[in-house]
Amino acid sequence: MFFNEFRYNLLTTLRDRHFIMWLILFPMALGSLFKAAFSDIYENDIKFSPIPTAIVQTQKDDIFKEVIRSVSKGKDALLKVTYADSAEEAEKLLKDGKVAGVITKDGTLGLTVASNGMDTTILKAFTDRYLTEEKLIKDTLEKDPMKLPALTAALKDDLKTVKKVRLTDGVSDPYITYFFNLLAMVAACSSVTGLNVVMQNQADQSPLGARKGCSPTPKLISTLAVLAGCWLTGMMCTAISVSFLAFVLKVDFGSRLGFVYLAAMMGGIMGTSMGFMIGSLVKESYEKKNAVAMVISLGGSFLSGLMIADIKPDIMEKAPLVNALNPTAVVCDSFYYLNLDAGYDRFIGKMVTMLVMTVLFTAVGFIFTRRKKYAGL
Repeated sequence: MFFNEFRYNLLTTLRDRHFIMWLILFPMALGSLFKAAFSDIYENDIKFSPIPTAIVQTQKDDIFKEVIRSVSKGKDALLKVTYADSAEEAEKLLKDGKVAGVITKDGTLGLTVASNGMDTTILKAFTDRYLTEEKLIKDTLEKDPMKLPALTAALKDDLKTVKKVRLTDGVSDPYITYFFNLLAMVAACSSVTGLNVVMQNQADQSPLGARKGCSPTPKLISTLAVLAGCWLTGMMCTAISVSFLAFVLKVDFGSRLGFVYLAAMMGGIMGTSMGFMIGSLVKESYEKKNAVAMVISLGGSFLSGLMIADIKPDIMEKAPLVNALNPTAVVCDSFYYLNLDAGYDRFIGKMVTMLVMTVLFTAVGFIFTRRKKYAGL
């Protein structure tokens, strides 16, 4: 009996066009828009990449050549160098937008740029530093050549005083939070599937519920079977969303993708249970139950930062209890801590919170649906 109820609910849910639209296709479309909107911003304005630079060297200078070679190699290269045979060739590259600046070395060091920006600032700082150190070396050669090795060693040590240290192995893209919120929204919107638990087991809600009221199958078994089917559906929706973002849109979730799946599916179970509770508390038609579920889900998504990223930190500062009680924010925080922290303590804390919320929502749903009597149908 349990398996038949479970299988029937799963099949009917998967055939629901509204379910397919809002829990599978809509997140895919929104995720694609996020990817198109934010990927270029991160790549162009935030993520550092070697600066394309044209080099024109008309006089032999081994020191300059070695410096350029050292700053244009390795994974932390500062420059992406293109050597030009003449100033005219370099200027054409600059005019065509193929390089950000032109460095010339013809006795003196010169820099030509097309516009202001971060790349221009970095190139200016690089050339200024080179000129300063070149003067130091020349002055030392003129006044006391014996000090040249000590000066060279000091300059090399100075270059090592500042180095890049990663505080976490997570993704540094600040726009990844929008994708975290998208997955949290899918989990919360799974509440619409949880409404089926009530609709299919209350005789005054649907013809199917009326038939089940006359069925010899115990109501507890029937409710558990439908709820289990809804849980599985919620898990499938979130897993599909994670897979689409990670493997189709190539969103980088870091090295803990398995835990991202785990948190998303736990969020889907919690969202489904929230829908079960909403369906049992709202004593109206399916349309009104669905409207309440969507308002709560999308309202929670808004407060967790899906529409305005800065709203969540403001709420955390002024009303932290709101974030703690917002199921969508809890799911989003689990992804955030998974990406930010080296350990798993805060991530596990959010998983436990989702489990507690699931138990609470499910318990309330059972309390308000058990032993319901009908004067007439």
